Amino acid sequence: MRLFGTAGIRGTLWEKVTPELAMRMGMAVGSYVDGDTIAVARDGRTSSVMLQSAIISGLLSAGKEVLDLGLIPTPALAWATREHADGGVMITASHNPPTDNGIKVFNGDGTEFYVEQERELEELYFSGNFRKARWDEIKTVKHLNVIRDYIGAVLDFVDHETNLKVLYDGANGAGSVLAPYLLREMGVKVFSINAHVDGHFPGRKPEPRYENIAYLGKLVEELGVDLAIAQDGDADRIAVFDERGNYLNEDTLIALFAKLYVEEHGGGTVVVSIDTGSRIDYVVEKAGGRVVRIPLGQPHDGIKRYKAIFAAEPWKLVHPKFGSWIDSFVTMGLLIKMIDEEGKPLSEIVRENIPDFYLTKKNVPCPDRLKGEVMGRVKEILGERFENETKELLTISGVRFNLTDGSWVLVRPSGTEPKIRVVVEAPSEKRRDELFEFAYGVVSKAVEAVKKEKN
Repeated sequence: MRLFGTAGIRGTLWEKVTPELAMRMGMAVGSYVDGDTIAVARDGRTSSVMLQSAIISGLLSAGKEVLDLGLIPTPALAWATREHADGGVMITASHNPPTDNGIKVFNGDGTEFYVEQERELEELYFSGNFRKARWDEIKTVKHLNVIRDYIGAVLDFVDHETNLKVLYDGANGAGSVLAPYLLREMGVKVFSINAHVDGHFPGRKPEPRYENIAYLGKLVEELGVDLAIAQDGDADRIAVFDERGNYLNEDTLIALFAKLYVEEHGGGTVVVSIDTGSRIDYVVEKAGGRVVRIPLGQPHDGIKRYKAIFAAEPWKLVHPKFGSWIDSFVTMGLLIKMIDEEGKPLSEIVRENIPDFYLTKKNVPCPDRLKGEVMGRVKEILGERFENETKELLTISGVRFNLTDGSWVLVRPSGTEPKIRVVVEAPSEKRRDELFEFAYGVVSKAVEAVKKEKN
């Protein structure tokens, strides 16, 4: 597709995401979605008010009534869409740098648009066959504050009070308007950092990967808190440190919840993205469930297709009993409940339930126009290297080699940034390092080779 990637439309302001694109997309969404009312919200980026205004103009031109929800996290927009509207639009670039922005579109049940819907919407966008409301059909913009109601819904679902101490890092993002208040309503003693909204993201980079939030480990020890929670720019992603200041691997967090849901259901299917690791399979299969891997950006598609009881990507967890969207607020509430009810520190819960595997991730910069040719070369070279030890080859969202010793190597083009991602996991650090050095070298050399040929 020309506009939609793995997480809606996303890119650099003026180069890809413009007011013109936003207004035209508003016209397309207004023409595509059945029903009268569309909810619209934004994150705290400097360009989000401008783009939201353009989206709203497009929706009004198609005869839709607009609910302006203002600056709220993406999970709150999804919930409010289900409760109050026939569709939803979020202006956000999620964890991307402040130079970027984007658009996500939601169905009336709060799910992100499925792949086929994005394809149809894109065709409509380029065709220009929009509905044009007559002057007397143009409706109004209503302003609605849903933060308190959304907090109440999460509290009712989690159904737990506690006196744990939590360090919260909001990344100067949209979660800052909601998370501290939710935690306090649970009885948590909250220590906040980067918890005022600022579209320049002065506190740290908005993506909550370890290298951007490593300082939280030391703060955990200094403050004596039970855990630390970090979000991204629009607060759908969540990262966690335990009470010792140790970062929880993203797969470890997924595995904890996968185990919880499979045990609760006495089995069931868990869907996870192609870049997740073996510890998830271990705990799910041991608990009597099964794991299905799906392309990145499609947890909602996976839930629908496989009737999954839980779905996740790194940092992004979906709790279908609450709603079929990524929701870090439900995740943090349930994690705190888990720690409290177990009566054990988080590090001990992890040690008792989740096995150790060794994983490394790193990106190789690569222009979008070269990704296809680079991936073709990488697949061929890795295929030759792993020919005699490949147990399974997966070609969704890139190429993944599952090897006979339990290791796996994934190379995939980013759907949101000019990068190719390399992920390696193995049962030992030595094996992981050997595989990663080889795979990362192959990708780096392929990118440079293709660049030279194209120049």
